[in-house]
Amino acid sequence: MNLKELIKEHIKDRLKDLEELGQVYGEEKIEKLADNLSKSGKSLTEISTLIDNKFSYQLRKIKHDNYLASLKEYYISSVDKLKSGNNCYLLSYEQGVKVLEQAYLKEGKKQKNGTILVEINKEKKGYKKENSINNDYELIMSDIAYLLNIDYESTYRIFDGKMEPQGILNISSVTKTERFLNLEESLRYVKEESPKFNLRQELLSYHDKHIKYGLKRAKEEEYLENIEYVFKLFSALPDITAENIDELKYHYLNMKVFELLTNSLDNNLNNIGLMVNKKSLKKYTYRLSPSYNKYTTKMDNLEEDETICNFFIVKKKALLATLINNYYDYIKDTLSLIADNSDTLVPIINQVIKEHLEYGEYDRYSKLVKDNVEMIKTATVAKKELTPDSKDDQKRLEDNNTIYQNKIAPLQDNYVSDEYEGKGSTLLTALVTAVLFITIGIILLAIFAVSRMNM
Repeated sequence: MNLKELIKEHIKDRLKDLEELGQVYGEEKIEKLADNLSKSGKSLTEISTLIDNKFSYQLRKIKHDNYLASLKEYYISSVDKLKSGNNCYLLSYEQGVKVLEQAYLKEGKKQKNGTILVEINKEKKGYKKENSINNDYELIMSDIAYLLNIDYESTYRIFDGKMEPQGILNISSVTKTERFLNLEESLRYVKEESPKFNLRQELLSYHDKHIKYGLKRAKEEEYLENIEYVFKLFSALPDITAENIDELKYHYLNMKVFELLTNSLDNNLNNIGLMVNKKSLKKYTYRLSPSYNKYTTKMDNLEEDETICNFFIVKKKALLATLINNYYDYIKDTLSLIADNSDTLVPIINQVIKEHLEYGEYDRYSKLVKDNVEMIKTATVAKKELTPDSKDDQKRLEDNNTIYQNKIAPLQDNYVSDEYEGKGSTLLTALVTAVLFITIGIILLAIFAVSRMNM
């Protein structure tokens, strides 16, 4: 039997075990594949490995595509016909559960950035974005942010009456007394309004030197100054208190950890915002806006180990080290939440990704997130060996983990992951069961205590 015939036999043997692929590969396709492989110059062992890998990938892709198709069928079977006065369905996760709700969207003017201003149910305002892979990532980021207590713009997928996707909706979080400024606009605001002359001049000088001419690759020793620029900008805001500065720093730094975890790359100063609230004629207060525009997970001009921080291209590991070495107290809770729960967090994120992305993109991104979680876990464990948690830390982190476990409990029924299916689902079940038994135990203790008091 010649090499081509041996290859054909191997292909047919493998297809016997792969019923889904057997429907795709007819005799003509098998013949063509065997012919190409026989001319590759590789050994039969190498060719057999190539066939196994190819079929394994294609099988995962078919299962993934079937899963996405079944989701649409599930949505169609789950909803009532649109009521009079409503023109769409909005899909979101609330408390970890999928929610499909009817709504009325009234479209307004198209904005310069391509989004469309919309009114939701004659009550709220938001921005509609077209169907695209970037906007799919907005949904993913919103779901991951929920698990980690990161404030993210409320994000929905829009479906029409036939459950065909019509785009993405971001709900505006600006209140009536607030105005939104990204951090580039905030510098102009400081320039015009801040009475802190020296700090203002320092900011303008640094901006002209490092930011004015676009992105550049920074040396590691420049990373800290890059972050401190933002904190000096916070300090220069009119009327701001020390407490308000500290609050802004906390949310900004935890957002940086979130960006590293999710591989959000385009983290320039236009994609970070402040809400300026004028509560009286003289006093301003500030809050960091919910995260937004975190959808860029690959950029042609960046290496895989790089990201953008404010206005520098930086190494992800080195940026994480800078954050941990200089601001650990601010980000300890988020780092610990990721490190302590990585065995369930990775599979759950994979499930979230799976519901929004085609297989090739899902495969790429899920691997990136897994690597980023491992990077954060390794760095956090190393830091804790040098700086062990105090008793107060341990109590607070334990409470955080309990909240996280409660959040993931509703996701258990949807829990699917190729790589973690055995280990992850068992561990997740164990965690949810533990929470259940703890809750029952507390209830029983309370009943016992009440009965003792009534004796």
